[in-house]
Amino acid sequence: MAQRGPHASPPAACASSLWAARGQALLSAPCPAHTETRPPQMALYFCSGVLQDQAQFRHYALNVPLYTHFTSPIRRFADVLVHRLLAAALGYREQPEVEPHALQKQADHCNDRRMASKRVQELSASLFFAVLVRESGPLESEAMVMGVLNQAFDVLVLRYGVQKRIYCNALALRSYHFQKVGKKPELTLLWEPEDPEQEPARQVITVFSLVEVVLQAEAAVLKYSAILKQPGPEGSLALEVEDEEQEQESHGALED
Repeated sequence: MAQRGPHASPPAACASSLWAARGQALLSAPCPAHTETRPPQMALYFCSGVLQDQAQFRHYALNVPLYTHFTSPIRRFADVLVHRLLAAALGYREQPEVEPHALQKQADHCNDRRMASKRVQELSASLFFAVLVRESGPLESEAMVMGVLNQAFDVLVLRYGVQKRIYCNALALRSYHFQKVGKKPELTLLWEPEDPEQEPARQVITVFSLVEVVLQAEAAVLKYSAILKQPGPEGSLALEVEDEEQEQESHGALED
């Protein structure tokens, strides 16, 4: 009984890049570490006598060619199986009369239970976060776009580490347009202005775009959605910063 992860490019380069970038502003938010350290899929238990390609034995997250764990037989049945096989290999007991395919079925069952446990953990966390949004919301946060579709886009809410999908038809838009620039998907949003005399604000959504979102509770019990905040007029942020600087200068002059 062993454990394997997906066979992909070695993670050593990824780890080196994250270590080299430690302390930089880019990594002050959880998004880069979240996306780079999260494996494409969970590691799986398997019987080495069934899987013929030894290149697939590699554990991606740990970056080792062979790996198994057996330290918690009181809570993991997979560890019990490893203990039995290890005891037989060391001569403490007879070789178990278990065919490789039968052992693989046991490994598959362990994988199913492990996946179910992780899914329950994720749903439980989502449930309690929905309660937080209902009791303390709406919650505002910066978010990073992780995927762009033709009528929606997915964001990672940086402050809370949750992923949500934002639908264009739920926003106060005059229109929206999807296109691919090369191979890069792109959504162009044209916001309906609050003042009819103003020009509609234009916002381009691409992968890794930083946006402002609001998490708010829905009418359905323990459901919440993410709403994209309409961008302010160009130059408003610069004006606010300039006003703050002038105010600080005036305070300093008064103190002198």
